Amino acid sequence: MEYTKIIWMYWHQGFEQAPEIVSRCVEQWIVMHPDWEIKLLDQNSVNQYAGPLPIAENVLNKLNLAHRSDLIRTQLLIKYGGVWADPTTFCTTSLNSWIPEYLSGGLFMFYKPGRDRIISNWFIAAEKDNMILKKMFKELCEYWQNNKFKNHGSKVWYEAFCNRLLNRSLPLTKLWFTFLFKKVLRIYPYMVYHYKFYQIISSTKKYESIWNSVPKFSAHIPHKLLHLGLLKPLTSEGKDWIDQKKSPIFKLTWKLGVQEFPKGSLLKYIFENE
Repeated sequence: MEYTKIIWMYWHQGFEQAPEIVSRCVEQWIVMHPDWEIKLLDQNSVNQYAGPLPIAENVLNKLNLAHRSDLIRTQLLIKYGGVWADPTTFCTTSLNSWIPEYLSGGLFMFYKPGRDRIISNWFIAAEKDNMILKKMFKELCEYWQNNKFKNHGSKVWYEAFCNRLLNRSLPLTKLWFTFLFKKVLRIYPYMVYHYKFYQIISSTKKYESIWNSVPKFSAHIPHKLLHLGLLKPLTSEGKDWIDQKKSPIFKLTWKLGVQEFPKGSLLKYIFENE
């Protein structure tokens, strides 16, 4: 199928303010994709591409950065298509070598990172005007606009209990979108994007069929280096995963608590090896 060769990346404060690990990851994307257009967006430049969100400003200002970013990535992919990649993703191979196969259904996200989620949204590839993403965007905007949540920026005493109760399985997560949680308890889950996605694709045969046609690629694979420990000493297992490029993308993190990559660490080897 035809797909748009645009890679969207976003760092709210601007990439010149980003941590070293982000800069190195972005550099790798650029080197690996000379035939792709790479859009490095921040809180100002994003307005050149994304239109105003259909959410009142006073409501939008209450959303944390992660949830605003959810809306931005979805809107951009609907409008233009292409790939959204969080700037803490490290690519080992060109998208050209694998994404056409996995985008055959018009949408791709890594599959089932946990028992309560069927997708990760730190990497999304999509055709322009994708039906599921359009449905997602519409319902997420309505969700934020039409409910007055208590847990914007502060914890509610029963929130932790509700998370433990509902975030145990896929079917239970749909309860977050019931009247009880939206209008009575008035709390939302942090993983609202993931849970809304499951609610949508399980709501009708049409969306379920579209999602079932998407080739699945386990989200546990690109998370492997995180599980091994980025700052821990390089092991033969970690070296093998990197050398053999067992995942086309590895999900890293900028939240490491260090300014430099420790000598002999798995993280140091990732960047030295390329």
